[in-house]
Amino acid sequence: MHTAFDRKDNAHPAEVTALGVSKDHSRILVGDSRGRVFSWSVSDQPGRSAADHWVKDEGGDSCSGCSVRFSLTERRHHCRNCGQLFCQKCSRFQSEIKRLKISSPVRVCQNCYYNLQHEKGSEDGPRNC
Repeated sequence: MHTAFDRKDNAHPAEVTALGVSKDHSRILVGDSRGRVFSWSVSDQPGRSAADHWVKDEGGDSCSGCSVRFSLTERRHHCRNCGQLFCQKCSRFQSEIKRLKISSPVRVCQNCYYNLQHEKGSEDGPRNC
């Protein structure tokens, strides 16, 4: 399954049946059992482009955390970990995201921040010699 399988905006999820890489290795192609083909660009700088698990900007008119409506003054921000849309207040946290190979702190929501810090603490925990 690809990361979009459980997305709220994926009304008709399907199993992955084919994978491919473009000749220049700049795109990943995924085919599913419904005959759809998805294409993702590969970034030279991980964490600096839109991820495949991000909710589309048109997909939300209010914050996933506090439900404030987005406007010209209340901008929408993507959590780099879960991809949901949040207001500035609900996405004011920053963390590394090892599973996405993002080693410098980036914007995340509160829930992801605490989960990522918990994961980090588990990795850095005491070790038996």
